Amino acid sequence: MPKKKTIQGQETLIGIVTPVQWNEFDQVTAVALSATDDEEYRIENGEEFIDLIQKVIEASGEVRRDPKATRTITIKHFNVIENF
Repeated sequence: MPKKKTIQGQETLIGIVTPVQWNEFDQVTAVALSATDDEEYRIENGEEFIDLIQKVIEASGEVRRDPKATRTITIKHFNVIENF
């Protein structure tokens, strides 16, 4: 069986941090970046960004896209954008 091909590379995205997964106590356990390119990127290191839900950030890091349209980002650097 052939390996799935993924496209990855360093990118900078701007978007809103949004919750995408909750536990049985209704606590957020995973977040995504709803980016200005109209795509959603699951944040791989999302536990660091739970406190930024509903904030606009500029995030730089490694982006991966697989053929089934799943997108993820591992954020290396970010800035909160106050007046977006």
